[in-house]
Amino acid sequence: MKRFHHLLLKGLLLLLLLPFILQKSLGAADNDSTIPLSAALKMVRDHYKVDILFEDKTVDGLSVPSGTVNFERSAEENLGALLRPFALHYKKVKARSYLIVSATVPAAAPAPVVQTGVVALPGRWITGTVTSTDGQALHGASVRVKGSGKGTYTDADGKFRLEVGPEDKVLLISFTGYAAAEIPIDNDMAVRLTAVASRLNDVVVIGYGTASRKNLISSVSTVKGSEVSNVPVTSIDAALQGKAAGVQVVENSGAPGDETYIRIRGNGSLFGENRPLYVIDGVPMNNLPAAQYGISGDGQRIAATNDINPNDIASIEVLKDAEASAIYGSRGANGVILITTKRGVAGKSKFTVSAYTGLASVTKRLNLLNNTQYVDLIKEERANAGLPADPTIAYTDTNTNWQNAIFRQAPITDANLSISGGTGKTSHYISLGYFDQTGTIVGLQRYKRWNGRVNFDFMATDDLKIGINLAGTHSINHRMDNSFSGQSVLAAALIENPNYPIYNRNGTYFSDPNRRVTNPVMLANSLRFVSDVDSYDGNIFGEYNILKGLKFKTSLGFDDQEVTDDRYQSVAVNNGSPASGFVSVFTQFLWLNENTLSYTLPLKGRHNFSALIGQSTQEAAVRRIGVSGSQSSTDIIQSVSGFTSLYSPTDYRSEWGLVSYFGRLNYSYNDRYLVEGVARTDGSSRFGANKRYGFFPSIAAGWRISNEAFMRDVKFVNDLKLRGSIGVTGNNEGLGSDFPSLATYSTGYNYGAEAGIAGTSLSNNDLSWESTVSSDLGLDMTFLDNRISVTVDAYDKVTNRLIFKLNLPYTSGYSRTNGANIGQMTNKGLEFLVNTDNIRGAFTWNTGTSLSINRNKITYLPETVAGDPSSSDFTESLPGSFYTSLPTSIYRVGAAVGSFFGYRSLGVNPSTGNMIYDDVNHDGKINANDRVIIGNALPKFTGSMTNTFGYKGFDFNFFFYWSYGNKVYNQTRVMLERMNAYNNGDTRTLNRWSSAHTVTDVPKAMFNDPVQVNSVTNGEMSSRFVEDGSYIRLKNVTLGYSIPMSRLRRFKVSSFRVYISGQNLLMITSYSGFDPESQNQSVKNSQLGIDWAVQPQPRTLLAGLSVNF
Repeated sequence: MKRFHHLLLKGLLLLLLLPFILQKSLGAADNDSTIPLSAALKMVRDHYKVDILFEDKTVDGLSVPSGTVNFERSAEENLGALLRPFALHYKKVKARSYLIVSATVPAAAPAPVVQTGVVALPGRWITGTVTSTDGQALHGASVRVKGSGKGTYTDADGKFRLEVGPEDKVLLISFTGYAAAEIPIDNDMAVRLTAVASRLNDVVVIGYGTASRKNLISSVSTVKGSEVSNVPVTSIDAALQGKAAGVQVVENSGAPGDETYIRIRGNGSLFGENRPLYVIDGVPMNNLPAAQYGISGDGQRIAATNDINPNDIASIEVLKDAEASAIYGSRGANGVILITTKRGVAGKSKFTVSAYTGLASVTKRLNLLNNTQYVDLIKEERANAGLPADPTIAYTDTNTNWQNAIFRQAPITDANLSISGGTGKTSHYISLGYFDQTGTIVGLQRYKRWNGRVNFDFMATDDLKIGINLAGTHSINHRMDNSFSGQSVLAAALIENPNYPIYNRNGTYFSDPNRRVTNPVMLANSLRFVSDVDSYDGNIFGEYNILKGLKFKTSLGFDDQEVTDDRYQSVAVNNGSPASGFVSVFTQFLWLNENTLSYTLPLKGRHNFSALIGQSTQEAAVRRIGVSGSQSSTDIIQSVSGFTSLYSPTDYRSEWGLVSYFGRLNYSYNDRYLVEGVARTDGSSRFGANKRYGFFPSIAAGWRISNEAFMRDVKFVNDLKLRGSIGVTGNNEGLGSDFPSLATYSTGYNYGAEAGIAGTSLSNNDLSWESTVSSDLGLDMTFLDNRISVTVDAYDKVTNRLIFKLNLPYTSGYSRTNGANIGQMTNKGLEFLVNTDNIRGAFTWNTGTSLSINRNKITYLPETVAGDPSSSDFTESLPGSFYTSLPTSIYRVGAAVGSFFGYRSLGVNPSTGNMIYDDVNHDGKINANDRVIIGNALPKFTGSMTNTFGYKGFDFNFFFYWSYGNKVYNQTRVMLERMNAYNNGDTRTLNRWSSAHTVTDVPKAMFNDPVQVNSVTNGEMSSRFVEDGSYIRLKNVTLGYSIPMSRLRRFKVSSFRVYISGQNLLMITSYSGFDPESQNQSVKNSQLGIDWAVQPQPRTLLAGLSVNF
């Protein structure tokens, strides 16, 4: 009931706000879409606090579209956009003063300008539409007649109307950030502009502000919202793959709603969080697994990127170096991803409807034994072990293909509606979204999400702006167990006996009478595992211009999450054992208040100075309650409250807070020499009393070489900038507790007749942040008329004070500390980004290519035995592993994270049929001391290439992504080739050793291997199962067509684009498993690159449309 009231209150709040927003902003549809040029110039004057001088007769009668002024541009960019169509230009007469004057006009001067802003000459009227290559209307594009002063702007729908004379032949059409086009004049024109390689005038969102890319001296990658909106994935992380150099994205599996692995410039922590910080419209989002806050289990991760609707995104900025991320201090070491959502612009309301639908399927099948081959294998296993044949394993006429039985074609649907617009005082953006993806495994697997968003801006006065951002998400994830718990549907399908049918004759599910493997189809349809997520976030902010150049901003934000995990395993799922299950509810409420004061001061001459100071306070309250249970052999009651046995009740409560002070200084001289300094101090409740505060400074410098005198005659270079930075950032996430510095205690200890508690770990008042010192050297180049742009970055990251749970001697009375700052790790790398405009004109072709190289190394771990370097090794095993009790990975000084640890295989002994393992220490025995590093999951480099073509109304693009040098430990092969139990095998086992076939690389089949206790087996963790995971994947192909305006006008539609698209259409790899990119869903470094029957990424074919009214 409490939750219902909570949701009802939020719903009423949105309903109360909505009429006000609609009343204030939708009314813009009835307003004139143009405003006088003089009024637009006044807007520029007031906003930028500059003087603009002009004679009334110069601008009388001239009008521009109401949304032409864009305050994210500079004052001079806005002046240019306003004046260009009217053959006017500005002169900068002193530091902050501009004079508007007439440009030279041909002798045949134009007639007076009508109110629509179109030069009136005798002749005919032409109309047209200007859009981007993906069909988005370009509002405010300049449309001019070549060789004349005649011109106009496009409106909010990209439309224009212009009167031309018989002597006019060609239009010049331009828009900031796009290649200009010369188009022969026609009656009804559809013009598509291509984004140019040079984006120097783009505005880039940075922490607590914006910056011109031209003067940016930190490492920031920008991804447009249009690049992620139509990608058929549940997470924004997955859509970022290949879109930004230095960002490694791995789709762990093809299961809907599953977590995506993302790293910016490598892994920065051993046991803490490695994912970046996400900031949505200024509000930092928590991104931690709910499972860390309570009962054990596979709890749903709270992922900000799963909750946001891709269609709401205007841009994504990835802050990669310390200069860019130090403004976020103790949370910036893993990089920062800033997500900016769309906002309304002045003009009539614009309605956008977009949708796509399609089918996803798994096309690859592993080659498994058939019914006869399976029986032969089991008989041989038992014979080699000296055991009689098992009468329950017999030849039958049944030959079930269990892979085909569990895989299906799965529908995927996405639909969105948005309304945007505004008046001179208000603007709005309102959206609704629905996403529905069915899993490619039969049964209950399905992910559904509903999104809503309201962004609203109001200019209360000329100096005061108030804004509201509100978003809500509800998602239901019917999950498939993809963990190490033994309930994986795909694992069961691979090892199930093909002689078994799916159903009994009466239509019920067939069940193995010996209870060796659970029927995979029954498991898929019977295992209930549901994660229900309600997420609300937003902020309200105010901006006040105190004086010219001095602005104060305050913001109050929140992030409210509730996750309910409900799991039930029936008697059948548990192979006849009592039914079991758990239910847990996780809640988190986070609030944030931030206040900033910014000052921009153009000094005398060519000097420019700006400063920002700020303060931030953030608190979060967390709670998770849950209980597990089991009952007798019945499935009538499937709720935990009705179970006969309850255990592991949990009520976890926690709070944490963060207080911060930060600042940034910028100075530039003549746009040639650039300097920036950033500093932040954070105080966190999570750390020890002695080290609660941390200081995170950074400094950067840039040199625009192209502005030097010696470059004036180098005409082919448009821009050349060298930049460098060094700074310190921190990491305070993923520590397993909100109070890792405190001692822990456990109940259940009795002192005589009295119940008591006992300490289990020591406190550490000196525990503090992991600290990363990052340096970056970058080069930005554009040349050949901005046809080619190149960005190169080299970086070096050293992470100190790695948090490590240090083991203690038994004499201390404790097993370990909760945490200590005692390790060090480095990441070094190179990044290359090249964008080219290969062809411009009616036919366009541009290419984007990225390449990322990263080298990770652990440089220090504590020795547990003084003088013995090997004593610093730290190993971890797969949880729940029943195939090996030995570790699968190792952290070792000099090696990288993700290192596999096992035996080096040397082949099969022809005499015995057993595996030969390398006797590393030459002691004549094969044991744990002979294990070595046998591969690493991290790639040597990753890269991508995108090609985009446009011709008239058609657009076509294809996108390749590749990874090279990464290894995969194929745990699936261990299941299928161990040949020591009742598992089915793959067809490689047909080449197994036998007395008649002694030369082979596949050992003999041996039931219950090893027969001798404490001896190594043929299926040990070894190089035999480590494979090259390199691949190149055709990630996406899209073909679109935008219907000409002449066919849409009667329907009052401003644009209509249809497209077909394919995802994961082709992959080239030598990996023998389903997918080299798949790995068991985990954020732990110890489980990187391990493929244990992971659901592969599907091939998806879809069709979609986008309509603007």
